[in-house]
Amino acid sequence: MSVYMLSSFLASLGGIVYVLMYVSGKSDAGSSLLIEAIAAVVIGGASLFGGSGTVWKTILGCLVIAVLETGLRIAAVPTYLTYVLVGAILILAVVMDKLLPGPNNN
Repeated sequence: MSVYMLSSFLASLGGIVYVLMYVSGKSDAGSSLLIEAIAAVVIGGASLFGGSGTVWKTILGCLVIAVLETGLRIAAVPTYLTYVLVGAILILAVVMDKLLPGPNNN
């Protein structure tokens, strides 16, 4: 029960921060962040085919995605191309997870 309480508290805190930043609320706010979240978790080592990852590796995956997006933004790469590159990295991470031997692969 405490995990659900913490999750709802952090979600409401995120909503408040969003409203303070953009002075409006949208029902689909953050839907574009879904691919980045999945990519960060997969790059962090969690498998889409089952198994488990760690929080620290997921944080590392978040940092990799953030550095990539920031670097592309500084290089003036168009936004749509940034999404394509993040998606390509996600596909590469899933393929590597499936092909390389590890604890999640039989």
